[in-house]
Amino acid sequence: MTSPQPQDWQSRLRDLKSKLDAAQRGVASFAENRATSESDSLNQVDVDFPNLGIDALRSSYQQFLVWFHSIPASGKLLAIAGGGLLSLTLIKTVFQLITSLITLSIFGIILYLVYRFWILPNNSES
Repeated sequence: MTSPQPQDWQSRLRDLKSKLDAAQRGVASFAENRATSESDSLNQVDVDFPNLGIDALRSSYQQFLVWFHSIPASGKLLAIAGGGLLSLTLIKTVFQLITSLITLSIFGIILYLVYRFWILPNNSES
């Protein structure tokens, strides 16, 4: 078995330290550029939290409104009717899914009770 070649740990440590110092200088210069007054610390960095796509949703809604107002009255009527049918179809699908889950749970309870009271006692008697 051969041992791996020895590494120059000292030079690797110096390289990592120089990279860390460079990164800290980058953060400090970023904080200096973002500082609004002299009382701000160089170690503080402003973090903008994402607004979870609300701006994108608003812009999509505005685009929809522009499109909706640009179509003729008969097109508006058809768009409202199509949207209503789509909404009713989605609601119907959700209700069918809930009904299926309830049915499966009742069926599972019945199967468990049959197993518990009829099949399990017959196995213990023999």
